[in-house]
Amino acid sequence: MKFGTNKIQDIFRETVSAEFDALYRTAYRMLYNRAEAEDAVQESLDKAWRNLERFKADGNMRAWLFAILHNSCLDHLRARARRINVPFDPETAQDLGLQSEETLPEAFVANQQLGQQIEEAVAALPPDQRATVQLVIIEQLSYAEAAEALGVPVGTVRSRLSRARVKLCEDLSDYLDERFGEEPPEDPPTRLRLVR
Repeated sequence: MKFGTNKIQDIFRETVSAEFDALYRTAYRMLYNRAEAEDAVQESLDKAWRNLERFKADGNMRAWLFAILHNSCLDHLRARARRINVPFDPETAQDLGLQSEETLPEAFVANQQLGQQIEEAVAALPPDQRATVQLVIIEQLSYAEAAEALGVPVGTVRSRLSRARVKLCEDLSDYLDERFGEEPPEDPPTRLRLVR
């Protein structure tokens, strides 16, 4: 099936309009820097627009855009790694605390702290796992769409997601146990002991 140039441009515009916020969130979660995320999205959309003739008419425009964005974010991460000093992003720091904790209700502070712990745990994941978590869990792409966007088989998406979940559970377990859990008793209750 072959679309005319105008039809593909219309599909592109509709998809960008529907997915723009998700593209930005994905870039931000991969880069954790607003300016770089904005640049990555802009670069990706420019590249996609210039290469619309390469888009297959029977393809998935959404997955194609996320694939281009993923590659753009990886380029930004590689460039960042080559720099000696990564500049501090004051906007990110401001996002973490809009008010002092003394003025906020306890439940809100607890939720804010949990959100920050989750954010830090996701940020600590390797880039390939972080991208997979962002696409599948946060942006709700199917495994097939995420695989297409990341340029890997569906099995790789599943294994990356599995490894990311294990790592997140490990990284968050101490915080969650401290915040919400109870210390396990030294001995199990007598009714649960093995009879010998």
